[in-house]
Amino acid sequence: MLMGSTAMRLPLFAPLMFLISLDTSAESRPDTESYGQCVLESMKGITSDRAEANTLRACREKFAEERLTDTELPADALDKLIVHAGFGWGIFSGSLYNGNSDYTITRITVLLTSMGNGKGPKAFADGSKHDINLTVQPLAKGALSMPVSSDNTLEYLWKIASARGYKTR
Repeated sequence: MLMGSTAMRLPLFAPLMFLISLDTSAESRPDTESYGQCVLESMKGITSDRAEANTLRACREKFAEERLTDTELPADALDKLIVHAGFGWGIFSGSLYNGNSDYTITRITVLLTSMGNGKGPKAFADGSKHDINLTVQPLAKGALSMPVSSDNTLEYLWKIASARGYKTR
């Protein structure tokens, strides 16, 4: 019985041992030359949010001297963002696919306009901008979400007005 209970506990520690090994994986890679390469190489095979956070932290520590400054994405990079989102229960949420191979996305700005009072195509002129901070690596998908102040409108128009990020290659 003791042997069976010990064998049952061992799988519970496997994720912890995996996370501990992740902590040092980025630091022990001598072939990475930049933060972006560190992230790309270290993220292979990672499927959990916790492991992703540990890997990003390790790469940030390894390349602390690199000052990553995000900038406004050029139009061609903005065109490679694919957003599937909508409204429900006072929240704008969905997913963003970063189709860029050389930019990490750090923030998107959503232009949001209520459809009340029969507003037409010029409705975006009356819209409000909302920033959503996120991190979406190149050629990856991430979640986005933000609360929407209720003005008793059930329908909204929205579009991505701009995005910020930094070059990873």
